Amino acid sequence: MLRKHMPGMIRAYIPRYRQVEGEGGRSHYVYCLEVCYVGRVHKLEKRYSAFHSLYKELHKLYQTAEFPPKRLRNTTPKVLETRRAGLELWLHSTLLLQPTPPALLAFLQVHNYQPPRQECDDSGYEGSPCHQPVLIFPCDPYVTAHNSTTPTLTSTVTKGVLTALYDQSFRVPS
Repeated sequence: MLRKHMPGMIRAYIPRYRQVEGEGGRSHYVYCLEVCYVGRVHKLEKRYSAFHSLYKELHKLYQTAEFPPKRLRNTTPKVLETRRAGLELWLHSTLLLQPTPPALLAFLQVHNYQPPRQECDDSGYEGSPCHQPVLIFPCDPYVTAHNSTTPTLTSTVTKGVLTALYDQSFRVPS
């Protein structure tokens, strides 16, 4: 499964679920979450009821994606896997909400969250500098100056820099 990573963003996945024995011999299922933020991964286990409570809280404030149904007719692996995939899809859609809801951050146990800054977003990067070049030579000035009979470099500073960089016999006085 290919998972897209966006820098500075929170990533959360539900790779599996497992059955847990509860009080009084009753068992229930928990969903194992992997939350990736700032190069670290921490793992959580949440029940469906915790997801549903978060859904009800966020649904009051935001338009959220479709949530997997609460009732299951049976607990076969196929039905549980469908619910897990639905919860993961819903979680991915809620992570796209801007600004990221504090209830979601608390649910995922993400502390000190800093949303990515707009100026750091690489979608506007064009790959070329936005300033004007300081000095342009249409051809190599050092080769042109030595091969030509007339001096093409009239600038003493430019000639000194080129001599210091390219002339093998040039030595800096000590």
